[in-house]
Amino acid sequence: MNPYIVVLNTYMKALGDSDYVTIKSLFAPDGHVTSPFLGDMEASAFFDRLGEASSLNVITPIDIFVSTTEQNHATAYFQYDWTVRDGTLISFKVMDLFTFDPASNKVKHLDLIYDTHPIRETAGNKYEGLD
Repeated sequence: MNPYIVVLNTYMKALGDSDYVTIKSLFAPDGHVTSPFLGDMEASAFFDRLGEASSLNVITPIDIFVSTTEQNHATAYFQYDWTVRDGTLISFKVMDLFTFDPASNKVKHLDLIYDTHPIRETAGNKYEGLD
């Protein structure tokens, strides 16, 4: 099996289990995340912040896409049912685009791709006030 697929399956399971230690172990030491809400952050800091904002994560995998052009990319597509600390349930589909270090298969960069408008309209910014 493609090693990137293994990483993405591990990521989705760990996200559903709120296992941020496992998620952070998938990243290279200089790995980072670009989030529509939080911008570009070091991966460890991003997942610490997500853990602080989250009460429960339910992940329903839809598909995994691997680059056909021999790039070091793979994409996880899933339904994210996210219960934040105040009890609000936010449901949305997300595509997480992973860029890998080919020497280690560790994640160098993760782009979170989803439409924030419906989330902000129904739930507001759930990261506000966590600084």
